[in-house]
Amino acid sequence: MGKFFNERKLTYIEQAKLLKILGELLQKGYPLIQAIEFLTIQFPDDLKGLIYKAKIALVEGGSFIDFAKMLCLHQDVLVYLYYAEKHGDLSLALGEGSYMLTKKIQHRAYIRKIMGYPIFLITILLLILFLFRNIIIPQYEMLFSTFHSNQNSFIFIYLQVIKRLPSIIFSSLFLVGLTAYGYLFAINKLNSIERMDKLIQIPLVKKYLITMNTYEFSMQLSILLHAGFPIVDALKTMQNNDSRTFIKEKAVVLYNQILNGISMQEAFKNERAFHRDIIFVIEHGMNNSTLSKELADYADYLKESIEAYFHQSIRIIQPIILILISSSILSLYIAILFPMFQLMNNI
Repeated sequence: MGKFFNERKLTYIEQAKLLKILGELLQKGYPLIQAIEFLTIQFPDDLKGLIYKAKIALVEGGSFIDFAKMLCLHQDVLVYLYYAEKHGDLSLALGEGSYMLTKKIQHRAYIRKIMGYPIFLITILLLILFLFRNIIIPQYEMLFSTFHSNQNSFIFIYLQVIKRLPSIIFSSLFLVGLTAYGYLFAINKLNSIERMDKLIQIPLVKKYLITMNTYEFSMQLSILLHAGFPIVDALKTMQNNDSRTFIKEKAVVLYNQILNGISMQEAFKNERAFHRDIIFVIEHGMNNSTLSKELADYADYLKESIEAYFHQSIRIIQPIILILISSSILSLYIAILFPMFQLMNNI
């Protein structure tokens, strides 16, 4: 067993595989411990030690969520498993977690695929700028000096701008990064609800955050309602989930408002961090006694919306990058030709 303890963390691919196999074994009727022991043989030696230690903790009385945390599974997966262990179908939750991680793997592969070419062009552009700054432009400056060309001319100024372009780019990126870091550092001192209120004011991430918040809340509440919990008890249970602090604290706020006689629909009317559509879903679900089902369907819709938003954002970003790179390369081409024409005219 000694060789098993040279362990490492599971990758997303390995986590998805583990969840899928474990869920399938449970559906086939395997007891949980036996299922874990059986799936261990399907992983390399450097992971068997980690799985073995997590299984021992489970055998000694630990919860399944503790088992999942020892394996360092993704936080989104822990949300499914937390509720499934207590009130739901564990095998179904394992399958959902595997599906979620598989989607994340596909998204990463998609980003690498479509961003690979722009990143390659940016690298080439930076190399060209470096050559211009350190080799070509100094030679042109010597020629300008030799032929006593006007150093206030457009071409000479243009060359100076090109020469300083790398410094301008890196300085701009540094300032943007410093500003973003300072903003995040400042709001990190706030509680999670106040922090979210600040984050959703950022245009680039507002739509994503609101959709993600609504999806997670709908998904978690639907699981508990499906297990037979009244809304008040479901919100109280959500307060014990540490996987997402914002949802946890928002559950506390909603729980207190309902205890004070405010309906769920009224409580959501002043919420800026959720989609307004959730009010209609809650009201319609309550009127038809199908709230858990409608919230689950709404969560599935939001999950698809998040994927569509992701792909749409990439499709917008990629052409912008290509246009900027093409414009920069064209500017460098002009920077080569114009000084030559001017110097030829001065001969």
